[in-house]
Amino acid sequence: MQKPLGQIVLNATRPLHLMTLCAGLALTACATKPATPPAPPAIPAATATPAPSPKPTASPDAATLKQYRTWIAEAREKYAYAETSDRMYAVMICESGGRATIVNPAGPYKGLFQYSPLTWNGPWNSYRNDGILDAKAQIFATALAWSLKMQRQWGCYKKTT
Repeated sequence: MQKPLGQIVLNATRPLHLMTLCAGLALTACATKPATPPAPPAIPAATATPAPSPKPTASPDAATLKQYRTWIAEAREKYAYAETSDRMYAVMICESGGRATIVNPAGPYKGLFQYSPLTWNGPWNSYRNDGILDAKAQIFATALAWSLKMQRQWGCYKKTT
């Protein structure tokens, strides 16, 4: 008696033949496997590591601070404000320690004078396209802000005299 099983017709009197056929197929499949495992992927060649950029928390050197003082004097000439250049320098040191790329981890404040992006990108600021972390742009924008009587926006303004 024959019983259909899918597409194959099996002879019920020969169950051993089917098991032999399946076992042979399994051994054939095993015989085609490689005897050794494949080699691990090659380790990529070492690449040159770029030099680290200065950390934003690193204190600026004397030449950088001198440049900031020069820009503060130039900005004060361009945008007259009542305070001295030394006062603006003191506010800058109080706000950021003179670190142009510092970002306050507790808030959105960035750069020498710790501008928020919202304030920096305001219509009053003609330096907004120069980038919030651009030291010269921050100095000139601050001089402009002070000429517009916005000094009290800085917490450090109140702390310095």
